[in-house]
Formats: sequence, C-alpha cells, structure tokens
Amino acid sequence: MRTSPNVVPLIIALAGIITIMPQAARAQATPKSSAIRRMPDGKPDLTGYYNAETAGANVLGLGGVLIDPSDKKLPYQEWAETEKNDRAMPHRGYDDPTAHCFPAGVPRSMYVPSPYQILQPPGYFLMLFERMSWRIVPIDNGAHLPDNIRLWQGDSHAHWEGDTLVVDSTNFNGKTWLNEAGDVISYAEHVVERFTPTDAQNITYMATVTDPVVYTQPWTVRMRLTRQDDELLEIACHEDDADLPHLKDVRDAYRAEHKQK
Repeated sequence: MRTSPNVVPLIIALAGIITIMPQAARAQATPKSSAIRRMPDGKPDLTGYYNAETAGANVLGLGGVLIDPSDKKLPYQEWAETEKNDRAMPHRGYDDPTAHCFPAGVPRSMYVPSPYQILQPPGYFLMLFERMSWRIVPIDNGAHLPDNIRLWQGDSHAHWEGDTLVVDSTNFNGKTWLNEAGDVISYAEHVVERFTPTDAQNITYMATVTDPVVYTQPWTVRMRLTRQDDELLEIACHEDDADLPHLKDVRDAYRAEHKQK
C-alpha cells in the first residue's frame, strides 16, 4: 500500500498498541457472543486480533477456502497453469517473494496462517500483519492511483454496504505468489474483498479475484476470521529466516545438475 504523509503519524501513534509477548502466553479465541460490536457512529467495530480459521489455507483449494468455481479449481489459462506446475517444483521455492521477506499481497495476506490486527481510526481501515507488513485502506470509495503506479499490496479504497466493509484493490505489481504452491497472479489483478461481521467474535471474509491475464473467469475465496484474545509478536523476517539458505541450496543444486547435462 502507498503511505501518504497524513498516514505516517497515524502509524506512529498506533505503534504503541502492539505489545510483544511470549509465544507460550498466546491465548485461544474469546468466547462467542451474538451481538455485533459497533463503533460510536453505528458502523460495525471490526477492531481486534484475528486469525483465519482454515485448514491449510496457504494452498487455495484446501479447507473450503476456494468456493467459486464450483469444482474448487482455479480457472487457469494454459500458459499460467504450466507456470504454476513449474513453481511447484522444489527448485522454485527460492522464487517465492515471501521467502525474501516481501509482502504476501492480496488475498494471500489473509489466509497465510499468521495473525493480524485490525484497527479502525476515523476514515481508515488498517491491517497490521505479524510478519511486519500492513495495509492502510481509506474508507472513502475514492479513485485508484494512475495505472503506471504499481504496489506489492495494491491500492485499496473501501466503503460500507450495510454492515459489510467492501475493499476494492487494484494497481498490483504482479510479483506476488498466491501461496507457497506457486499459484499465479499478475499485474492485472483486481480484488474485491468483503468483511461481514456475523457476531461479536467472527467475520465472514470473501474475496473475488479478477485477472484476465492469468484466468479465464473470476474466482472467489471465503473463510471465517475469528477474533483472538491475543497480541502480535514482532516477527522480523530476516532475523527469523531459516528457510532461505536451504531453498537456495536446492535451487543451486538443480541448476548445477541441469547445466552439466
């Protein structure tokens, strides 16, 4: 996401909200309550710490995440399916941008099994992810950036439709992967996310992705986000990155073997 000068002080002011605590002290979800929590202006209060309740959701077809198309398969164009199959090979693991600490992108940030915090300062919807990335979304239903500006997390604007917060995102750079399995997305990605609270502790999250460069039709994921009695850890990616050297060794061994042939 882009960060305007007006938003920088906002991030600094909110930084004190996040506290580091030992992993062993992390708690389970708070008890379910039927009433939707609301802000003073009557809009749903989505603030809190969340985790997506999915089974292996870093791969889209698992855990009931992909709900459309009905066959639960991404509707690939032929070239993109070939690329996806190649990325699934062990020597391509090094190419996943998240292995190099780049942001996961949208919607991957939402279903990677790692917690995040939602904040609602006036006029904004903020998501702070545990692996040191964020999304800053103005609730203004505004126009997107010029087409020649491209971002890892895209350019997002939101508006309310009843109790549902709708987030519209474009201007992606096309460098992200959709998951560790290598599912493909391009610069033409357009994502419409819907955050609908169902009670005091749960949000139904849906995201419809349109990308005519990669797919033959739009597709949709759905999952439940559950509020946690929790806090975020400070997970500095480079300081906690034990996988990248191994992934590089696998890649280099593959290249050496095929160069010899």
